[in-house]
Amino acid sequence: MTTIRTSFLGLAALSLSLLPVAASAQTQEKGGTLNIGVVSDPVTLDPAFFASYFELYEQYLIYEPLLTMTPDLKVVPGIASYKQVDNLTYTFEIKPGVTFQDGTAYDAAAAKFNLDRMLDQKTGSPRRSDLGPIASVEVTGPLAFTVKFSQPYAQFPLVMTNRAGLFVSPTALQKLGPDFATKGVGAGPFKLDSWTKNGQMVLSAFDGYHKGRAPLDKVIIRPIPDETLRTAGLKSGDLQLVDIVPPQSLAQIKTDPSVNVADIPGLGFNAFSINNTKPPFNDMKVRQALLYSVDKDVVNKVAYFNTGSPAFGPVPPPITWAFDPNFKPYKRDVAKAKQLLTEAGHADGVPFAITVVASPLQLRVAQIIQAQAQEAGFKVSVRQVDATSLISVLQKKDFDISWSPWTGRPDPDGNMYNWFTKGGPNNFSGYSNDDVDSLMKKARVSADQTERAAMYRQAQQMISDDAGMLFLHFDSTLQGSTEKLHWTPYPDTAFRLGDAWLQK
Repeated sequence: MTTIRTSFLGLAALSLSLLPVAASAQTQEKGGTLNIGVVSDPVTLDPAFFASYFELYEQYLIYEPLLTMTPDLKVVPGIASYKQVDNLTYTFEIKPGVTFQDGTAYDAAAAKFNLDRMLDQKTGSPRRSDLGPIASVEVTGPLAFTVKFSQPYAQFPLVMTNRAGLFVSPTALQKLGPDFATKGVGAGPFKLDSWTKNGQMVLSAFDGYHKGRAPLDKVIIRPIPDETLRTAGLKSGDLQLVDIVPPQSLAQIKTDPSVNVADIPGLGFNAFSINNTKPPFNDMKVRQALLYSVDKDVVNKVAYFNTGSPAFGPVPPPITWAFDPNFKPYKRDVAKAKQLLTEAGHADGVPFAITVVASPLQLRVAQIIQAQAQEAGFKVSVRQVDATSLISVLQKKDFDISWSPWTGRPDPDGNMYNWFTKGGPNNFSGYSNDDVDSLMKKARVSADQTERAAMYRQAQQMISDDAGMLFLHFDSTLQGSTEKLHWTPYPDTAFRLGDAWLQK
């Protein structure tokens, strides 16, 4: 087995080592079916409503972003190229001849349709927050459009490489109505053939893909919640790619010469939303007691087998200009936790439930938190939900604390704004702090990176002081593949397989 560990700056080299297609198209072997094992099905195939962690596996297969992000987080032209005219204005030019998978022209009118739809309050899309202070979208030619802002929004090009830049066919959306959520039609390298929920999703190469037909004929994605079964499928050859290699299995997998593992520092975080809106965690002292009771180094060692690193806030190490390596609040202090519980009127303890998905890794994490919190005086139970239900549990705030994974974004705004502003679509905790709100909004419209870094660090400290969320771990992107698969892994863990191929 080859384990490829790389620093964030080594991602370009990694893409060459795992995806040797750049040398010559003739080296690619055409055809074949790629079988992928993932933790869970997506909730929807409409990118305007993507909210679940698990939609990231399909999002760049069925859809193609307006702009493209490279593995080392550079923004390059994709379906369109762009120019920043001034601090408030961006112009886009779409490649000629691009179509959606139903034959609808991918033109400026389609781009405006998608942006207007996501911005419309009546739509209720979480993308509205992603798109920032857009003032207008104007079609200026058949393939040209202009986006104007009311305030500067420097990260807009990066946003267009992600979910807000994934455009749907207006024709298909209007024809299918609510059924579009299960029939998604985009402009990506693969089109949907069939989707049997909790069974498999079958995708086939889109002949009209703007970069040329994908080398693979088909991609089959199978939800396999049991990590042992996913790993066994990879080792047996039934699966050629899996979304997550369990950290505890790395040593065993290393003995298998037919398997490769990509190990990349991730952009996201593994954390637990703490329900700030109801007892017992509407009391800041109780939240602080919980944070003082948990030893993140133990979690990293016992649950994650020293892969990745402990997390103390939402900004991960790869975002070097904003990450603070010295920010390590809430060192475990059981006496301090007990004192805070007593001050909050819970000297005899207070019960709460930990909500996680039914996976061995998350159960291990929950059991560590349970044991450590009980030493501090909490009375802790563990509640399991299936992965597709997790987003509903979070959105309804039907939890005391709940696992809240995040794939991450290459700018701190993407890891913080939606999570910690009042009314943010990912603010599952119900966290509310006017000063944090103000800082997030100021940082979003600043074009000065040094100034933005200072504001994000200040906001991170305030969120920590409020014990707004329990951050646990910055994961490494551990994805396993057969040695015959030539592909490029990304730090956000999403699959981009338009140029992937299988060696016969």
